[in-house]
Amino acid sequence: MRGAPSPAEGRGKVRARLGGALRRARPHLLISLPILLLLVALGFGAAAWRVARDNATIAALASGKDVPVSLAAAPPVLLARVQHLARRGVAEEIEPLIEALDRKSETDRSARARYALANARLRQAFGHLERGDLDPAGPLITLARQDYRRALQGRPDLWDAKFNLDVASRLLRDFPEFDRKTGDELKAEPKKIWTEIPGQPRGEP
Repeated sequence: MRGAPSPAEGRGKVRARLGGALRRARPHLLISLPILLLLVALGFGAAAWRVARDNATIAALASGKDVPVSLAAAPPVLLARVQHLARRGVAEEIEPLIEALDRKSETDRSARARYALANARLRQAFGHLERGDLDPAGPLITLARQDYRRALQGRPDLWDAKFNLDVASRLLRDFPEFDRKTGDELKAEPKKIWTEIPGQPRGEP
């Protein structure tokens, strides 16, 4: 009666089984391997195409071209669209784009987008002040302050946002008439207003 196989015999049987399995699987591997390599190549090609497309969109927006952008676009593209709209003063189209960035948890880009929106609103307010049209300036300044604060929540080191927040806060502090709903029309010369504020919004859009 033969005893239990030795460890060497056991390893030999295992190797023999593996060899047989590989020989049986080899034809299938030879067929599937090129397909797998093709799928990998297609994946890399699609990723490279998306990057090139996004870069082209960002460059077009930076040059001033009005390129539509889906809310499902990549975060850098959404931010570029926000900055483009902010430069044009189209503040009402910016909020959905910022909400899309928020849903993607893009804290840094959301902060930069809020900063751009705040600048757009503050520039609009300055435009009203230059024309002596004070009634619509107050709400715009209030909204700008809110957006600067939200930008600073995401980017506490955004110094330009701090500076512009101070500008907006000083405007509301020095001109409480912005909150007036009724009463006599505020009598003030736009030139005098400009001498009492630190400056216009600065930094990128």
